[in-house]
Amino acid sequence: MVFLAILCMAFGIVRPLYGQTSKYAGEFLQIPVGARALSMGGAYTAIANDESAFHWNAAGVSLVPDQLVGFMYSAEYGTPGSSLANFYQVGFTFPLKDITLAANWVRLSVGDLVHTPDLTTISVTDERAAMVREIFAGAPDYFSDNEDAFVLSIARDNKFTLDWGWLYYKEQIEVPIGVNFKIIHQGIGNFGSASGIGVDAGAMVRFSLAEFLLTPGLGKLSLGASATDIAGTQLAWSTQRTQIVPMYIHGGIAYAQPIPYFHTVATFSSDFLIAQAGQPSFGVDMSYDSDISLRFGLDQGFFATGAGFNWEKKVDINYSLEINDALGPEHRLSFSVDLDRMLRKDTVSE
Repeated sequence: MVFLAILCMAFGIVRPLYGQTSKYAGEFLQIPVGARALSMGGAYTAIANDESAFHWNAAGVSLVPDQLVGFMYSAEYGTPGSSLANFYQVGFTFPLKDITLAANWVRLSVGDLVHTPDLTTISVTDERAAMVREIFAGAPDYFSDNEDAFVLSIARDNKFTLDWGWLYYKEQIEVPIGVNFKIIHQGIGNFGSASGIGVDAGAMVRFSLAEFLLTPGLGKLSLGASATDIAGTQLAWSTQRTQIVPMYIHGGIAYAQPIPYFHTVATFSSDFLIAQAGQPSFGVDMSYDSDISLRFGLDQGFFATGAGFNWEKKVDINYSLEINDALGPEHRLSFSVDLDRMLRKDTVSE
């Protein structure tokens, strides 16, 4: 009950800062996490059940059954080894008796930025030309931009038996809920730094259509909603400037259809912004024996694809490629290790 109260408070916070947001504030928080989700076009709000769940829907953290260590690398604005920026994520998920905890760290790092002084305030042409010559004659002054977020997630998978009131019919329904508490820090060389604390919250409803429609062979339907940076997250800069990270509310729907003859599960999903403009995202995942997966998606109109490989349900490796007309191909690689299964001597086959 205490956990449910916390979630309700998070959703019920008044949004006095909404509408006073700063463009590009905390923009690195929007960089997607998890190659599996990215290869499905980011249509993951109603699925989120792996190491990247904290990013897409905090409720999904509760769907991770074992202790899990996850890592992701993304080459931003270029190819691996020659990208303008690098994005990393590392985290740990720890299921307890009634709740699941997760701790994650994400970082966007941009290095080798050249410091060029502002010359627009110098009105005398000769003085400005002399300063330009002085700048290019000496060694360049480099600095870096590092943006970090530390995220603590608390989630619970609530299970109910719902009586529909006809034919003595009852059905099991899952309602996962979750909250993120995050600490944000940004630093631009020696020019300034900013910090802030934000809250995200999410929920899902999951149930079997086979049981609901009394039709054997149907799969599982999942509905999800996630609110990030509730009320607007305030970033206080050392330069006395304040920025507000805007709140976003995402909705999602996913349907997983087993195909027993081919030992395959086909999952179809879609994500959309609520009360805000934006193109929906779509994704398809074809998983064979839960070991090999092939995926496709549309992320805001851009094509995405990828694949995954699961080794004995102990190590999960995923790759995604998104084709962006403006930024070119974006490569992402993520993997996770199931510590419980890895350390268990005799894993029971499923």
